Amino acid sequence: MKTILSIVLAASLAAGLSTMTLAQDGAGKPAGRRARGAEASATEGAKIGAAAPAFTLKTTDGKDWSLADAKGKVVVLEWVNPECPVCHGVMKDGTVAASIKGCKEQFADVVYVAINSSASKKSSLDATGSYLKENGIDIPGLIDSDGKVGKMFGARTTPHCFVIDAKGVLVYRGAINNSQSGDGKTNYVVQAVTQLKKGEAVSPSDTKPFGCGVKY
Repeated sequence: MKTILSIVLAASLAAGLSTMTLAQDGAGKPAGRRARGAEASATEGAKIGAAAPAFTLKTTDGKDWSLADAKGKVVVLEWVNPECPVCHGVMKDGTVAASIKGCKEQFADVVYVAINSSASKKSSLDATGSYLKENGIDIPGLIDSDGKVGKMFGARTTPHCFVIDAKGVLVYRGAINNSQSGDGKTNYVVQAVTQLKKGEAVSPSDTKPFGCGVKY
């Protein structure tokens, strides 16, 4: 009987430890629902060095836009949310405009698009077109109305940027630059595209994004 009780107790303890591990983040601290979601996005999203996931979304004017349409070109995806103050910040301080300009200086045919995956905020989705226009950003605005594409890529924040090379391989994901305070000296997106132009390996290829969490 003691042997049976010992086996049952050991099994219970093992199950308890497994549950505790699932409920903690990488630092061993309890993880809230939002933290677990962000971690899942980071680990389950598109992988550096692998083909970027194919997708088709509607633009703000109702047309279909597919990643396949940009085949053979360098593509930059930037996640946006008109209701995010951080997203507004990088728009107002000229970071986004400088990013687009810097990429086009390397590849005139670079394809730079904005994606809104704020599926839980219809007001945000509806404002995407006017948000880009009011800020003088002339790029396609894509509406990820169910958040599926954002989750495919592992988009976690607004802004969160992804660079895809001309072969369709994801070569960079992360922050738009190295400073959330607006005084960033290194634009990671432009740096990645510049390295592609030079035939160099993209480094860094993965940085920690900053901004508001994507409202899936």
